Amino acid sequence: MNRGVKFGLLLGAFLLMTTLGYAQDIEAALNDAALRKQQELMDRRQARREKQIEKEKKKLEKKEKIDTQRAETYTVPVYMFAISAQFGDSVVYVTNLQKVDDAQLTRKYDYLAFRSEYSHQFNKYVTSSYFKENQVTSVVFDKNRKKALKRFNKILKLYEHDRGMHLMLVTDDRFHFTAIQVD
Repeated sequence: MNRGVKFGLLLGAFLLMTTLGYAQDIEAALNDAALRKQQELMDRRQARREKQIEKEKKKLEKKEKIDTQRAETYTVPVYMFAISAQFGDSVVYVTNLQKVDDAQLTRKYDYLAFRSEYSHQFNKYVTSSYFKENQVTSVVFDKNRKKALKRFNKILKLYEHDRGMHLMLVTDDRFHFTAIQVD
């Protein structure tokens, strides 16, 4: 082979190897930049999640503080009823409107103190009497009987018109709320 051709082939091979080396370096740099950007995004998402969890935790602590502070509550008769349903079941359990004489409300918000305990009473009754697990139970209350009755009728009407749901009324002789007192 001619010396010039050999030199040209050698130079071409050298340029090709150099170009491939640069291309690999550029590709590695781009991959590193993409990984850093992805890590930054993940860090920001994690920081937002932690901030949201902290916010929800503070809200829950505030609600628990409202529920449990004895000095901020007063005793008054209230009218209440409970509703319990399960998302996979078509039966909805509702108590009658009941008067609880010694219920405690918070002074600042007129919020039913220990509301979760009243809800737990009815949930425990439904679980033991009807063998229904994982019920979602809520308690609705008001100091005024007319307002409480209006809410009660609104709930009944809502479920009576829904043909996919069956309403099961729990009478006073089966279940009655017991007032929860602060120790």
